[in-house]
Amino acid sequence: MAIANYGYNTQVMKAAEEGGATGGTVLHGKGVGMKRAEQFLGVSLVSEKEVIFIVAKAEQKNAIMTAIMEKAGLTSKAGTIVFSLPVTSTAGLRILENEEENS
Repeated sequence: MAIANYGYNTQVMKAAEEGGATGGTVLHGKGVGMKRAEQFLGVSLVSEKEVIFIVAKAEQKNAIMTAIMEKAGLTSKAGTIVFSLPVTSTAGLRILENEEENS
Protein backbone atom coordinates (compact mmCIF):
# COMPACT_ATOMS: atom_id res chain seq x y z
CA MET A 1 0.00 0.00 0.00
CA ALA A 2 1.35 3.39 -0.97
CA ILE A 3 -0.01 6.77 0.08
CA ALA A 4 1.08 9.65 -2.14
CA ASN A 5 0.27 13.31 -2.59
CA TYR A 6 -2.65 13.92 -4.93
CA GLY A 7 -1.71 13.80 -8.62
CA TYR A 8 1.29 11.48 -8.34
CA ASN A 9 -0.29 8.04 -8.77
CA THR A 10 1.23 7.64 -12.26
CA GLN A 11 4.72 8.28 -10.90
CA VAL A 12 4.15 5.79 -8.09
CA MET A 13 2.76 3.11 -10.42
CA LYS A 14 5.62 3.53 -12.94
CA ALA A 15 8.09 3.02 -10.11
CA ALA A 16 6.13 0.02 -8.81
CA GLU A 17 6.08 -1.55 -12.27
CA GLU A 18 9.86 -1.13 -12.51
CA GLY A 19 10.02 -3.06 -9.23
CA GLY A 20 7.91 -5.89 -10.65
CA ALA A 21 4.30 -4.88 -9.96
CA THR A 22 1.82 -5.74 -12.69
CA GLY A 23 -0.86 -3.22 -11.71
CA GLY A 24 -2.63 -1.48 -8.89
CA THR A 25 -5.79 0.26 -7.76
CA VAL A 26 -5.87 3.97 -6.95
CA LEU A 27 -8.34 5.53 -4.51
CA HIS A 28 -8.72 9.23 -3.77
CA GLY A 29 -8.37 10.05 -0.11
CA LYS A 30 -8.51 12.99 2.21
CA GLY A 31 -6.45 13.13 5.37
CA VAL A 32 -7.90 13.95 8.76
CA GLY A 33 -6.10 14.82 11.98
CA MET A 34 -3.28 16.31 9.94
CA LYS A 35 -1.71 18.47 12.72
CA ARG A 36 -1.03 15.45 14.91
CA ALA A 37 0.28 13.41 11.97
CA GLU A 38 2.59 16.25 10.93
CA GLN A 39 4.04 16.45 14.43
CA PHE A 40 4.45 12.67 14.61
CA LEU A 41 6.00 12.15 11.17
CA GLY A 42 7.96 15.40 11.04
CA VAL A 43 7.04 16.02 7.41
CA SER A 44 4.79 18.49 5.66
CA LEU A 45 1.49 16.85 4.78
CA VAL A 46 -1.26 17.80 2.35
CA SER A 47 -4.81 16.73 3.00
CA GLU A 48 -5.56 15.30 -0.48
CA LYS A 49 -3.93 11.93 -1.03
CA GLU A 50 -4.00 9.00 -3.39
CA VAL A 51 -3.93 5.53 -1.94
CA ILE A 52 -2.43 2.91 -4.25
CA PHE A 53 -3.13 -0.74 -3.53
CA ILE A 54 -0.83 -3.32 -5.14
CA VAL A 55 -1.25 -7.05 -4.62
CA ALA A 56 1.96 -8.94 -5.31
CA LYS A 57 3.77 -12.09 -4.30
CA ALA A 58 5.71 -11.86 -1.05
CA GLU A 59 9.02 -12.31 -2.87
CA GLN A 60 8.28 -9.20 -5.00
CA LYS A 61 7.45 -6.97 -2.03
CA ASN A 62 10.90 -5.56 -1.26
CA ALA A 63 11.73 -4.75 -4.88
CA ILE A 64 8.42 -2.95 -5.39
CA MET A 65 8.67 -1.00 -2.14
CA THR A 66 12.29 -0.03 -2.80
CA ALA A 67 11.51 1.15 -6.34
CA ILE A 68 8.63 3.32 -5.11
CA MET A 69 10.73 4.88 -2.36
CA GLU A 70 13.65 5.57 -4.71
CA LYS A 71 11.54 7.17 -7.44
CA ALA A 72 8.54 8.63 -5.56
CA GLY A 73 9.42 8.55 -1.87
CA LEU A 74 9.22 11.16 0.87
CA THR A 75 11.98 13.32 -0.60
CA SER A 76 10.15 13.64 -3.94
CA LYS A 77 7.12 15.81 -4.74
CA ALA A 78 5.01 12.64 -4.58
CA GLY A 79 5.88 12.35 -0.87
CA THR A 80 4.95 8.68 -0.86
CA ILE A 81 5.00 6.41 2.15
CA VAL A 82 4.79 2.67 1.58
CA PHE A 83 3.94 -0.24 3.83
CA SER A 84 2.90 -3.82 3.35
CA LEU A 85 0.01 -5.81 4.69
CA PRO A 86 -0.31 -9.58 4.41
CA VAL A 87 -2.96 -10.97 2.08
CA THR A 88 -4.11 -14.19 3.68
CA SER A 89 -6.77 -15.05 1.11
CA THR A 90 -8.26 -13.63 -2.07
CA ALA A 91 -11.50 -13.79 -4.00
CA GLY A 92 -11.77 -12.64 -7.58
CA LEU A 93 -8.05 -12.54 -8.35
CA ARG A 94 -7.85 -15.38 -10.81
CA ILE A 95 -4.09 -15.29 -11.37
CA LEU A 96 -3.39 -15.66 -7.65
CA GLU A 97 -6.19 -18.19 -7.13
CA ASN A 98 -4.98 -20.36 -10.01
CA GLU A 99 -1.40 -20.31 -8.74
CA GLU A 100 -2.60 -21.24 -5.25
CA GLU A 101 -4.53 -24.22 -6.61
CA ASN A 102 -1.45 -25.43 -8.51
CA SER A 103 0.79 -25.19 -5.43
